[in-house]
Amino acid sequence: MPDRTPFSVNWLVTHIHARHVARAVRACASGRLLDVGCGSRPFMDLLEANSERSLGIEIDTRRYARRSASAEGMVACSGTEEPGHLPDAWASGLQLPFIDASFDTAVSFQVLEHVPQPARMLAEIARVLKPGGVLVLTAPHIWGIHEEPHDYYRFTPYGLRYLCETVGLQVHSVMPLAGFWVTIGARFTHYLAQFEKLYLHPVTRPLMALIQLLCLGLDRLHRVDSDAWNHLLVARKPSRSPRHK
Repeated sequence: MPDRTPFSVNWLVTHIHARHVARAVRACASGRLLDVGCGSRPFMDLLEANSERSLGIEIDTRRYARRSASAEGMVACSGTEEPGHLPDAWASGLQLPFIDASFDTAVSFQVLEHVPQPARMLAEIARVLKPGGVLVLTAPHIWGIHEEPHDYYRFTPYGLRYLCETVGLQVHSVMPLAGFWVTIGARFTHYLAQFEKLYLHPVTRPLMALIQLLCLGLDRLHRVDSDAWNHLLVARKPSRSPRHK
């Protein structure tokens, strides 16, 4: 089910994530843009509207390749998953198929936790960014295991900053995407979802809507950022390489 209403399991985090991503992209993106781990490209329209050319790469052909137009239609009609768009290339973030300094902007949303060598992926992004180029990235801090077995890490804001700085990027900001109340509300809706195996949708879905709306309001009243479910990082490749003595 698309996460478009509070009756959907992931509505709360999807709503918050999309809002912050849109704000960061509009403020930072320009020129040639690379989307690393683009999946079904849910942000394609946003990225294309804020760049000269947007390219998306993805490694998971099993999950995201569309085998036929008829299969796509079946997925769309089932309401279980939006069909999305194909990437421009099937490639790994650990070995980007681009020459050095070929992009003005790079983005990567909810991908880093699924990469066995996150520092290597960030080093590859730094390599293909032009001097002065910008990275916009989101990654989880508190979240359950998902897309197993390829779920390797969770990141504090200090961990994200450290990883970027070790590959030569200058971190502009690392901000939490909501705090404790959103985290607990989102996790509780996932707990409720397990009862839908017993066909309890008429009970679980109204509860999900109530919990998500209530927790969104409570989070605005009292933020506890140390329990954030996710962070958004903005970093820049230095315009000039450091001088060596």
